[in-house]
Amino acid sequence: MPKFRILLIATLSSLLLSGCSVFYPNWGATGLPEEPQTPSVSQSAEPEPTSTETADAEPEPSASETETTKPKLTAEVIILMAVAEPEYGVLTVVAQVPNLSESGGKCTFRFLGNNVEKTLQVKSEPSSDYTQCFPIEFPLADLPKGNGVVTVTYESDRHSGVSAATSVVIP
Repeated sequence: MPKFRILLIATLSSLLLSGCSVFYPNWGATGLPEEPQTPSVSQSAEPEPTSTETADAEPEPSASETETTKPKLTAEVIILMAVAEPEYGVLTVVAQVPNLSESGGKCTFRFLGNNVEKTLQVKSEPSSDYTQCFPIEFPLADLPKGNGVVTVTYESDRHSGVSAATSVVIP
């Protein structure tokens, strides 16, 4: 009987602890990788345009044209899930824009890891009180193994926003 209890406790413990991977899918991540530094652009030694070259340039927009182009409102973007699913061969990312329900927007997935950058654009759809990005499924075969960072950018005619970086581990 004591062997049965020990076996039962060991089995229940392993099942209970294996469920933690559902809540902590990136347990091996040590931190967020740094975004690659882009080289600074230096100004060239080209001469300043002369008055004859300035005449060929496009005229500045009038006041009425600038009034019609309004700046976009900031939208909060939240990544609900970013999990590598080796059994399906994809990195699945689910994101939404809370407190905003509009159609016509696009969500852009961005992965950075091991000096590799990958992007993928998907549509979005409105819900009752939020805008949901279509589920993003990026092939694991196209991503480098190891730690990476995922962000999602939302862009529409009236709103734009970028999520906080989320750490992922690519197996």
